[in-house]
Amino acid sequence: MDLIKIGKYIAGKRKDHGLTQRQLAEKLGMSDKSVSKWERGICLPDVSVYSDLCQILGISINEFLAGEDIVHEDLIQKSEENIIGIAVESKRKQSHLKTIIYLLLAISVLAISIIGVSMYRSSRPQNFIAPVEKDSIEMETAKLLSGPDGAYIYKFTTTDEYKSLKLYFSKYQSGVLQDKENMELGFADIDSPKYGEILLVPDFKRFVLKIIIAADGSKISTEIPILEDVTDREYYGRSATEISEKTDILYNEEQALIAFIYDNNEMRVLDINDLMNGQTDSLSMNDYVYYFSFEFCKE
Repeated sequence: MDLIKIGKYIAGKRKDHGLTQRQLAEKLGMSDKSVSKWERGICLPDVSVYSDLCQILGISINEFLAGEDIVHEDLIQKSEENIIGIAVESKRKQSHLKTIIYLLLAISVLAISIIGVSMYRSSRPQNFIAPVEKDSIEMETAKLLSGPDGAYIYKFTTTDEYKSLKLYFSKYQSGVLQDKENMELGFADIDSPKYGEILLVPDFKRFVLKIIIAADGSKISTEIPILEDVTDREYYGRSATEISEKTDILYNEEQALIAFIYDNNEMRVLDINDLMNGQTDSLSMNDYVYYFSFEFCKE
């Protein structure tokens, strides 16, 4: 994200509303020095004041993170860019923090052995996918962008080369498979990315599931409809079950990621581990299940 651009945008909107830095700060219960830092692009506000700041300035969360006014036609694209930008920025900050830690450790004699162990660990194959922590700033911001149904973000790290990443989505009605499709990022002629994200955003108001796969500048996205032609679908209960921790990537093997559950009566939450182990009998316990799985393909 461009902090300078965002800062100038905040300053411009503040002036448009006839507010001084001190007046804006007072409305937010903060100091004018904080507002000054935002407008100079030194840092972003804390995620806890995003909503109040946007309300005061008369802008949306997407416009705030983009640093510009967004016309309705560009809203979906900017929303995608903002969510992906949050994930990338989080990765950059983590990398920067690790660098500082290594430099500090290098000052002491003990750092020699610590760095040696660290280098050994980093040289080992690392192939895994994991959900982003629910209480992280990254997820809190993504929730603000995505709406009441939240967002689900998974980050993957690989050291092995692979030719493609496939995300499958299967629709079950009362336990019976109705349809199965997939979206794919291919890397046959280029080096496969070492890091990336899979983002799923359920939008029950529009009855769609938004899907985004992003890795090293490559991105594909789509929307799939849910509960099509279902009577009184707005009254359906909804839930989700997903992987809860770091999961090893098993190449050329389809693996469970998340299932979105919809039921008109008594909803029963599935165990994602059952789906991971191929035990799909539990799918019949709910009216509709949209099951997502992934596969890193070497062939």
